[in-house]
Amino acid sequence: MSELRQGLLGYNIDDENHDDLANGDEPELLMSAFADKIPSFNEQIDPTDIAIVLNQGSLGSCQGHSLSMVFQICYYLATGSTAIFSRAAGYYLSQRKDGIKGDKGSTLSGGRWVATEHGMCCEEHWPYIDKYNPTEPDGVPYQYKLKVSRPMKTVDEIVNWIKLGLPVQTGVRWGREMNTEVVEKASKRGGGHSTCLWTMRGEHINNINSWGQTWNGDGVHCWSLAAIEEMLDNNGIFVGYSPDGFDYPEPEAITIEV
Repeated sequence: MSELRQGLLGYNIDDENHDDLANGDEPELLMSAFADKIPSFNEQIDPTDIAIVLNQGSLGSCQGHSLSMVFQICYYLATGSTAIFSRAAGYYLSQRKDGIKGDKGSTLSGGRWVATEHGMCCEEHWPYIDKYNPTEPDGVPYQYKLKVSRPMKTVDEIVNWIKLGLPVQTGVRWGREMNTEVVEKASKRGGGHSTCLWTMRGEHINNINSWGQTWNGDGVHCWSLAAIEEMLDNNGIFVGYSPDGFDYPEPEAITIEV
């Protein structure tokens, strides 16, 4: 199994607030509401048919990227349309919440606050640039807010969530074991990295990365359930999001072509 070229990391493990990862009541997971918009999630689908994989470049902004991907997926599930959400807002606002200064990464708990309490904006209102600049543009409309986040404690919880078609944001240690087409073993060492799990690939779960569309050919690889169990044992963080109660403007947001 060949090793893939590793990009920049940026999940700030040390500043994670484990007590601040959940928000809202447990959702009614009624995928029938989305049945006219997406294929059955009992069947394999290619996440890149829907998700637009972008590149964090030289910044430690992986959590902002994975949070943006969560919004992409939830917006698609809720509306059947695609839009790109602000990776900069996901990164810099979560840093602000945690009091992190400089390009030192961000936390999933800070991202949860952005997603469910502060609100998110589209990429066009706070564009991403490959240079650290936390200055917020004037007049940003934060019109998108998710209502439900849920930390996952077991592999079964993660698999059940994924099989319902819902995304899971991750924060795990990333060593060389992770830079393969199929991740079979978790890393006990290495810096933190945040990604987005979504959809099954056989008995594995597809993992959408933030190192561009050319990484592994499409920006995606997959994780075995055994590796995910090891990640949980190594204090990895897995937070599921649902579009249940999703606030977004009407009419629907403008779709951004990339």
